[in-house]
Amino acid sequence: MRCICPTALLVAVACDGTAPHTQPLSTPGRYRVPADVGLLVVDTAAFAGFARPVRRQLEAEGDAGGLAVRKERLFLLALLDALDDRWQAAVTRIDRIAAMETDPVAKAMTGLTIRVWADARSHGGDTPAAFRAALERRLAAMDLTAVRSSLSMLRAMGQAFTPDVCRKLVASEVGPRIERGTVGVTELHAILFQRYAAMRLAPVGSVIDEVLGARGIEPPAE
Repeated sequence: MRCICPTALLVAVACDGTAPHTQPLSTPGRYRVPADVGLLVVDTAAFAGFARPVRRQLEAEGDAGGLAVRKERLFLLALLDALDDRWQAAVTRIDRIAAMETDPVAKAMTGLTIRVWADARSHGGDTPAAFRAALERRLAAMDLTAVRSSLSMLRAMGQAFTPDVCRKLVASEVGPRIERGTVGVTELHAILFQRYAAMRLAPVGSVIDEVLGARGIEPPAE
């Protein structure tokens, strides 16, 4: 297994496949977090108490801001929907992002594993086997050459992510950026994605690794 640096894994929120942004965005809000921010990744009660006001705040912001800000907000709400097992709502938001997207790779990759999990849940349940079958179906319909680099990072995530790795990433990379008990949208994105990764990617990490490996998708070089 190749090692990917912690910062790259944190930023690889994209490779679920792809956060709608790669640079910090300016949004109206900041979001309150506990001092032990890594706890949000692994503690269900702590995350629930954090997620409720965050969802209210994001929904209250509506369609404010430019295109990139709106796509980012939809992606964050899609993550919250997925974490609440509201899979159709999550896919609907991903579809809205795709409709705004002009980059064909981002259009194909944004919310990839959300789409896969939604398909799995509708075809056999909340199991690694159902996820595997759904991932196989999704990949069969994609131009793998066009999205190879994004899938490469997804394979690295499948190899590397565990709940403890996700917790440590948030603690070490987000913790120092807390200001007066709050974080901005870039840090919020990292928290939500790492919670999603711990809950939804880590349990199927070996499946992601095996399925992509069988298609010759290698992790990024160190």
